Amino acid sequence: MDDSGRHSEMNELDRAKSVHSGTRMPQTVSRAKLVRTPANKDDHASAPFPEHSENEREIHEPNILITELKDYPPEYVEGDEEDEEESDVEPEYKQVTVETMNAEEDWDTDLEIEDEVMKEVRNHDPTGRSYYDKVCNRMGLVPVSYLKRHITDPEITMRFHGLGPAATKAIALVLRDNITLEKLNLQGNWIEGDGGLAMARMLEDNDYITEINLSDNKLGSIGAKCMCKMLSVNAGLRVLDLSGNNFDDQDAITFADCLVEGTKYLKELNLSRNHFGSHAGEVLGPAISANDILEVLDLSWNHIRGKGAIAVAKGIGENVRLKSCNISWNGFGPEGGAAIGEAMASNSALLELDVAGNRLTADTAIKMTRMISANDNIRTLKIGNNILTTAGAIAMATALNNAESSELNELDLTDVPIEFEFLRIFEDIKSKKPNFKLIHGPILSSGNTADDLGKPAVHPYKRKEPVLILDQHIIVNDMRLLDILKKYDPQGGFTVTPEEFVKAVEDLAVPFNKPKLETACVKLAADQAGRIYFGDFIKQQQDQIKNSGGDDEENGERFEQ
Repeated sequence: MDDSGRHSEMNELDRAKSVHSGTRMPQTVSRAKLVRTPANKDDHASAPFPEHSENEREIHEPNILITELKDYPPEYVEGDEEDEEESDVEPEYKQVTVETMNAEEDWDTDLEIEDEVMKEVRNHDPTGRSYYDKVCNRMGLVPVSYLKRHITDPEITMRFHGLGPAATKAIALVLRDNITLEKLNLQGNWIEGDGGLAMARMLEDNDYITEINLSDNKLGSIGAKCMCKMLSVNAGLRVLDLSGNNFDDQDAITFADCLVEGTKYLKELNLSRNHFGSHAGEVLGPAISANDILEVLDLSWNHIRGKGAIAVAKGIGENVRLKSCNISWNGFGPEGGAAIGEAMASNSALLELDVAGNRLTADTAIKMTRMISANDNIRTLKIGNNILTTAGAIAMATALNNAESSELNELDLTDVPIEFEFLRIFEDIKSKKPNFKLIHGPILSSGNTADDLGKPAVHPYKRKEPVLILDQHIIVNDMRLLDILKKYDPQGGFTVTPEEFVKAVEDLAVPFNKPKLETACVKLAADQAGRIYFGDFIKQQQDQIKNSGGDDEENGERFEQ
């Protein structure tokens, strides 16, 4: 058979298939138009549609669902049907109205159909694993295996997983109906505003989660608004960490409104490491004062200074609910520090205050001693990493030692230098409060202020007791004690009373066991007419320095009984 015959046979077969199936194949060059046809059309009916009655037509028309492609030449323009002499549409469809479908019409989309299917999956999957797979598949994401393994745990920690907004949306959809999760940590996942919006909507429906960490996620203004809106609805969340999310002064207005009206159940709020400035402080201060729900507030590592610092200090002082407040590393300065001291003097609720790293001076420390003397409720005061000087540290220690009713049991003076005079006062505090906790900076041989220039220096690394009391001896470990004893012997007889000996040890400004030393001195002077002779040991001290090169730490002089 030649090629022409072969082509002719194939054309006849195609026409036969087209007639048999009752369908038409549009040509490549034609344009498709959507046509609605009756769904309950009988393919074997011999009578065309116009022959039916009006009642029958009304029955058929509501079920018009089947669509058909009708081909037109490329140069076809709508409305040219009337000019066509002949149409290749079957007679039974000629009087069916032809309409163009609009995608915006109210009809089921693939997304809606998928939602119905996924809703069915969610209802039959209490763990949420299958539903999570379906959500990720629809969104084109790879499911997080860690989440699938721990989805039924009471606590999920997914720090720095690199989730992004899309993966966070998928997680939010799954956790919306979760009733086992109580704590969720998504720190450092760069979820941005869209991811924050998804988590906020999830928390509007889920009241079982009590603690959530969304720090370091770049939520921005969008995240601030949606989180504040969520807090006005959610009744289960107690702890919210939003630190490091690039919130600025404008966002502070949003949070201020939320603190006044929105936080109905929230107990802890962390807004540290953001971009709040002085204006933010002026806005947040009155809001903190008005809030009577929060118990823990963290505003550390912002830029709240000047008037903003004073406003925040006033707000903290007037608050009646806060138990712990962290305003460290804001650069409050002397004005803000003084405002804190004044405000806290009348506060009766706060138990822990952190004002570290705020450029506070010795004058500020002296003003804050009023808080220590007047406030009987505060338990922990952190004021380290400030330029308080040794004078400021001594002033605070003295105020604490004299405040008989103070409940302060922890003083943090990290990186604040102290001297032995401070340690001597601390020994008195320790005797009254055995469990008192002190953190301090380096120990100096003398104070670091202008008033300390004339004071005798004490070696900061001499850790031994000034005198070591044994059964038959008193061993002098600090040879400077002999020089001080000379001051109490104006006649030059190298003798002192037991009281003068104890006073000389006190002048060293070194911690020691005073009752034990007093007993030993009385015992030592009993055979020496009530006085202690130390002249023989002056020469021994000189010989020891000459022979040992001045090393007086390993060998001490003895006062023999």
